[in-house]
Formats: sequence, C-alpha cells, structure tokens
Amino acid sequence: MNDTNSENYSTDKPIIEKELDAFQRYGFSKRIAETIVERKNRDSLVFGIFGVWGEGKSTVLNFINKELESHDEILTLVFNPWRYGDEDTLIKNFLKKVSELLGKELSSNKEKFAGFVGKYGSVGSIIGVDFSDVGKNLADVDLENLKKRVDEFISESGKRLVIFIDDIDRLDKQEIYSLFRLVKLTADFKNTTYILSFDQEMVASAIGERFGTGDKKAGENFLEKIIQVPLSIPKAQPDALKKFCFKLVDNAILKSELNLSEDEVQRFVYQFTTNILGRLTTPRLAVRYGNTLSFSLPLLKGEVNIIDLMLIEALRVFYPEHYSFVKNNPDYFIGSYSETYGHGNNQAKIDSIKKHFENLEINLGEKDKSKVRDLLSNLFPRLDTAFGNYHFGNETYNEWFVQKRIVSTKYFDRYFSYSVIEGDISDIEFDLLLEFIAQTDNIDLITEKVQGIITKTSKDNFMQKLRSLEKEYDWESAKRISKVLCDISRELPKQGGMMSMGFETPFGQAAIFILQLLKNHKEKEDLFDFGKELMTYPKQFEFAYEINNWLRSSKQPEEKLFNDEQYVELAKILTERALEESKDKSIFERFPEHIGYIGHTWAERDKPEFDKYVESFLDRDEKNILILLKSYTPTVRSSAKPEPFKGDLSRDRYEYLVSFYDKEKLFERIQTVFKIKEIEAEGPFWIDYGTQDFTDLNMVRQFYKWYQEEKK
Repeated sequence: MNDTNSENYSTDKPIIEKELDAFQRYGFSKRIAETIVERKNRDSLVFGIFGVWGEGKSTVLNFINKELESHDEILTLVFNPWRYGDEDTLIKNFLKKVSELLGKELSSNKEKFAGFVGKYGSVGSIIGVDFSDVGKNLADVDLENLKKRVDEFISESGKRLVIFIDDIDRLDKQEIYSLFRLVKLTADFKNTTYILSFDQEMVASAIGERFGTGDKKAGENFLEKIIQVPLSIPKAQPDALKKFCFKLVDNAILKSELNLSEDEVQRFVYQFTTNILGRLTTPRLAVRYGNTLSFSLPLLKGEVNIIDLMLIEALRVFYPEHYSFVKNNPDYFIGSYSETYGHGNNQAKIDSIKKHFENLEINLGEKDKSKVRDLLSNLFPRLDTAFGNYHFGNETYNEWFVQKRIVSTKYFDRYFSYSVIEGDISDIEFDLLLEFIAQTDNIDLITEKVQGIITKTSKDNFMQKLRSLEKEYDWESAKRISKVLCDISRELPKQGGMMSMGFETPFGQAAIFILQLLKNHKEKEDLFDFGKELMTYPKQFEFAYEINNWLRSSKQPEEKLFNDEQYVELAKILTERALEESKDKSIFERFPEHIGYIGHTWAERDKPEFDKYVESFLDRDEKNILILLKSYTPTVRSSAKPEPFKGDLSRDRYEYLVSFYDKEKLFERIQTVFKIKEIEAEGPFWIDYGTQDFTDLNMVRQFYKWYQEEKK
C-alpha cells in the first residue's frame, strides 16, 4: 500500500451527481432550478444562497446548474470573481464572459439573429466592444447601451441567462464591494438570473462599514436591496453528518490496515459522539478530519496508541486553539501537579492551567467547555489532579508507557511530529525483536539484533522499553533476554545516578530487570540452575557481581529467591570466577570494588583457605599490605571531582576489615613499610571533609588511629 496515494484522501470539491448527495440538498437545488425555468416575468432576479464555509453552497450551485442543463432555453455562466484583482478588471472580465457566451449563440445560428446582426453588424463580440482597452471602449459604448444590446439579443433569442457567482466570502472587503456594485449595475438585464452564494454574516460585516451605521446591520440592509430571493442552505442533519464522517474514518482505518479491538472502538465512539460530534457542523469539517486520519494513521501505525491519535487529531480539527495550546505547553498535560519536594499539590501550576482554560474557552458555550475538558482529561489523565485532586501511582505511569499513550512523557512528541523521534525506539521494530526472541534460541543472533537497535537509541530508552513489559515474558524468553543483557553489559553506561550508586543507570537497571524476570518465574524448577549460570555467563565479572548483588537484595524470607545454602553456593561460584580472572594478580588488585563481599563470604565459607590465600599474597611483597588496606578503602564519586577517588578508611571500614583479618598481624606488616615514628609524626586528615588527596601514608595513619583507640 502506498501511504501517500491520493486515493486515500477525500477531496473537498463540491459534488455534481445526485447519487452522491448525502445531505438532501438536491431537492432544494432542483426547486430553485424549477423556479427559474417556470418564471414568466422577464425582469432580472437575484438569488442569495447563504451558508457558512464548508456547508455545501458550491454543491448546491452545481446541482442547480445540472438541472438547468436539460433546458435549451437556459444559458448558464459560472463567473469566478476571485480571479481578478481590481474593479475595472472585474467589470471587464464579467462583460467579456457574457459577450463570449452570447457570441457562441450568435455564431451557431446567425440566421436566427438576423435582425440583431442587421442592426449591429456581425462582429466578434456580440456587444461590440474590444476588451483590450476597456477604459477607452467602455467610453465609446456606455453601460446603458451595453445593457440594451444584451437585452435585445436575449429577447430575440428567447434565451434566459443564469449567472452563478460563488466564493464571494473568499474575497477581501474591497473585492466584495466591487462584486456587489457589478451585480447592482448589471442586475436589470432582461431574462437574467443571478445566483450568488456566500456566508451572509461574513459578507455583511465586510461591507457594512461603507454604509449607514457602518456595522453588520448596515451591510445586511445593503444586501437586502440586491438579493430578492434570500435562501439559507438546508442544514445538514446531525445523523447524516455523523454517518458521513464515520464513513471517512472507516476508510482511513481500512486504508491503514488497522485492526481495532472492541474496547478501542467503544472508547473512540464514546469520546467522539459525546465530546466532538456537536462541533461537526459542516461536511467540510468531516472531510478535513477524515483526511487528517488518512495522513497520520499510516505514519504512526504501531508507534502510538491509535485511539489517542484519532482523538488528538479530532482536537486539532474541532478545537484548534486547544490543540495548539496542548502542543506548545506539554508540561501542563504530561507533567506532574505535585510539589517538587514533599507532599501536596503544586497550587500555582493548578491555578495557571485553570486560567489558561478560561482564556481558551472565552468563545465556547457551556456545553462545549465541559466537553473539551472531558476529552482532554481522557487523553491526559494528569489533568484530573488539577481539576479533581486525583493522584496516580507509578504503576499507572508504566501502563501509560506500555499502552503508548499520549500522556506518557516518552510518547507525547510522536503525536505531533508524526514520526519516531531521533534517539527513540520504533515500537514496530521493538515488537519484531520480542517476536524474534520468542522464536529463536540463538543468543548470538538476538544479541546482534539488540546491538543494532541500541546503536540508534539511548540505552535508557531501551531498558525502559524492556522493563515496561517485564511481567509479560515467558520463562524461555526471560532467560534469553537475561543472557543478551549479559552480552551487551559492557555497552551499558554505569556511571552517575542517584548518590553516585548507579542503580538507575542502564547497567544497574539491567541487573534489576534480570532480578524481576527471575521473580516472575520463581516457581520454575531450573531457577537456581539459571541463577548459577548467571554467575559465569556474563563476559564481565562486574555484571555478574551486580546480578548477584540484586539476587541477595531481598530482606524478607518470603521475598528471597533462594535458600541460604544456595546463596552460599552462588558466592562460591563468583569467588572462584574472581580467582580465575585474577590469574597472576590478586583479587585485592583485580577486584578492589568487590573485595568486601568476596573476602567476607569466602572467610565465612572456608576461613583456613581464605587465610592461606591472604598470607600468600602478603608474603609475596611487603608492600602488598597497602594494596590489601586500599582495597577495603571505599571509592568515592563526587560532583566536586570529575573522576572517582579513594576516600577514608573509616572506623566502620576498619572494624569490618579486622573482623576477619588479625589486626595485630596487619599492623606488623604495616610497620615493614612505614616506621612507627613516621606513622606517629602526624595525625590523619580526612579526605571527605577537606580538599587533600588520598595517600598510602594517610590511610595507614587512619588505620593506626582506630587500632590505638581499640587497644585503649
């Protein structure tokens, strides 16, 4: 299907054929045509067909013209006044059009008009004027003489002349005035009928300033002097408009190859018929709405919530000022109405949105005010907080994200850009990925596809997409996704985050997500086997550690995935991996960030073996004692410094260290590197409270301080 095919759109052209009349205008038009045909009086007559833009005035004129075609005694002329820029040109071209029409009649049957030709001569123009110089020739042949010639020709021919002038309300004020002056000057042609169509209020307001009181009433009085038969176009029945509009909506949905659920259709129909239908007053509005959907639905199919899209497009067509306000002020519609800190509502923001709504609703009736607010609240439930003191939980926010709702901060912009924003993830591409994951067990192929996606988007967006559906994955898919995250863990940012912990970074979120996947399938028999595999499968130790960290994060017994013995086994697997990857280095050098957990669990599991490993490490080099102490000194991340740095060996850290290392043996080894006099020469300084940098000697002095205090 070609989404840009013009066949997908409905034109706003007026119709001609009776069979296409959806609003019962043909009978009205036919009666006007019959009146013209049956009329015996030779005096000219001016009909006014009144209606607002888009109500079908041009269609009515087409129907009248169609009816008159079958009558040989009727000559019709369609004159388009908006093609001419000034009054002289307007008059010139009007007379030229009349001349050409009558000239055709003369040329086709000169014998019939012998008396007329004998009197005026056989000239190219029936009214005898060369229009190349309208100023000169109109002086030679004055207007009264022209009227006389036209009258004589029509009388001799036995024809009736019907002149259609449409789109008068598209002209500017001066052009409108010139057009009616033309009609007034020429309206006494015999056997001539003018049919003028326009929005009466608009035209009356435009020309009123030239007459009497200078207001719309003065314009109406002027029109009454020209229009002998004022007729308002029959109002389209609401039911007919609704059927016409829904037919266009159905066509847009069909062309876009969309399948809507019963709930989706129910929501759209309720919102449209309740809050929008009252604004559907003309066929043109229905066509505009249908064409808007024909444009937007194929572009955003699968990328947004379709009913939200159909409703926001309805807001654009039927409440355009509200649409512009929503588009340009997203924070009022997708932002929170809660205070930044603490509890309670942001009253200033609530007062502001209410004031904006009052300004937007100045020209709306009470019913429309209520309806547009109801429509917006359906699209943007956060407004209920402002207008109804209602609050939403985090679960609701995730539902909005999963449903691709316009109220979701991740989706709002798509509804106005008609595309997936650069850096965002196409939902169609994401759905295809999930389908692929469910159908293949080749982790390498899945990883390749995921890497292709994350090169085009932010890792945060990708993780949020995955996590939004974490309760939906079956066990096999959950295991595959977990392994893929292990494969790409090196590419996931892990720095920064709240308190510099990194839990909400993509790296941290990936580990949390794996925990949730396992929790969702805690009844599976191979759960622990998979948990053990996750200690060795990740290519980087750090991600395996992060997974282990979250697997043991639950404090309550009923929340734990494994029993105590199983957690010990996981720790052992992780330690053995650390030892293997350390090779000729030590775990103190290779994994200082994780030594607390590795060392503690190893000591609890097998103290003699752990002590043997430590003694062997310290015996290799007397300065290795400093490496050991430093591995237990925390790494600090602070906005004050661009890079992480070593902090202080605090009392808590000291006590933890000596809880499974002999403090006396540690101090003996320290003295092989720093003499006691050098250690006691100064007290320690504290990095956390000053600007000084970490040094090995200061770390030793901190150790010595706690060692001395403990001895006392």
